[in-house]
Amino acid sequence: MRVVSGFARGHKLCSLEGDSMRPTSDRAKEAIFSALGSKVLGSYFLDMFSGSGAIGIEALSRGAEFVAFSELSSLHADIIKKNLAHVSKAIPGPNYKIFNEDAVSALNAIKASSLSFDIIFMDPPYKSDLWEPALKQIYEMGLLNDNAVVVLEVSKDEKEPDSPYFNIIKSKSYGQAAVYYMESN
Repeated sequence: MRVVSGFARGHKLCSLEGDSMRPTSDRAKEAIFSALGSKVLGSYFLDMFSGSGAIGIEALSRGAEFVAFSELSSLHADIIKKNLAHVSKAIPGPNYKIFNEDAVSALNAIKASSLSFDIIFMDPPYKSDLWEPALKQIYEMGLLNDNAVVVLEVSKDEKEPDSPYFNIIKSKSYGQAAVYYMESN
């Protein structure tokens, strides 16, 4: 696993061995960021269910202004810190915050910090449906800036996400992953 593009291009990232982490493939990561295009530059970006932090680090490498990482596992949060330390010299003044708590608590802490986002990337454990309450909370708390995009990665075996708060504007499959791009209603 590596940073695909930007300031830290080519830097290898660490992850935990075994099934506890399922990183987004480099192919999918490249396609996601290609679809987001220039929207990443100068953005406030939330990487939910961060795992190794690879998506948020990719956003920083491509010029995001600020990235919030939300990760429940302390082991994974330590990996995020290690990966950020590894790339921090390549990325000019990386501005980020790690929320080491469950998604609901992290979103509450984010709201209390008066943060809002241009892009939210969510990659919950496959077949967990954790994205449903998170989307509701994001919408109800007003955590999205104007013209914001939510990118949701789920297993391609799962049903298409259906939320009364968001419309799917685009979807793509990459290997075992289905990626949905959504805007709020």
